[in-house]
Amino acid sequence: MKEAVRKALAAPGPTDEALAVLDASPPAALTGPLLSALLSPTPLVRWRAVTALGRAVCRMAEARLEDGRIFVRRLMWYLNEESGAVGWGAPEAMAEILARHEGLAREFHRILLSYIRELEKDCTFIDHPPLRRGAFWGVARLAQARPELALPAVPDLVTGLADCDPESRGLCCLALTLLRPEETPEMLAGFLALAGDTHVFDLYWDGELRPARVSELARTAHALLSQPGLYPHQP
Repeated sequence: MKEAVRKALAAPGPTDEALAVLDASPPAALTGPLLSALLSPTPLVRWRAVTALGRAVCRMAEARLEDGRIFVRRLMWYLNEESGAVGWGAPEAMAEILARHEGLAREFHRILLSYIRELEKDCTFIDHPPLRRGAFWGVARLAQARPELALPAVPDLVTGLADCDPESRGLCCLALTLLRPEETPEMLAGFLALAGDTHVFDLYWDGELRPARVSELARTAHALLSQPGLYPHQP
């Protein structure tokens, strides 16, 4: 199974076509090799593992919801300091699962959002910027699939526009663009502050890796949200 997973993740062509071969395998047999692939040094392989985990765990939960819950809790444990693990890929995989399965999304979306919410005490905010970047991507993915569940993260996304990590700043712009919340002066000022942010990073979106510039993401968000009435807001 490990070799079949490796070949699928590295296959040429569109991601959905490459991963379709894994849909015939029992999801429980896929999760181990896919979790290992989250640590791949090859970016597209690593990201495809995120997508494949979402597909596999969704099938798992459709057959038996409790099995899906157990897997999501496993990802949560990886992000717990007590686990001793770093948790690379865990926020992204969790988000992909929640994007694909409504029941798990409604049960666990608050946990995902908590990873970008910094409180004075008793919080699960991810302190490590590169790992927190994955949580920002996860919130953007949830915003794409289930915007009503991601809307409570808007204040934290606005705060994230000033994150120390440039990729996280760009991902906050993307998430806010997808959510289309009511604009605020702080939000619009945050976008304007990024107008000169020329950092370019590889954004995995809709199964593809593509270059994205923080300043362009900020300009898109500002143009969309600074014109009340031009675009409908999410309820």
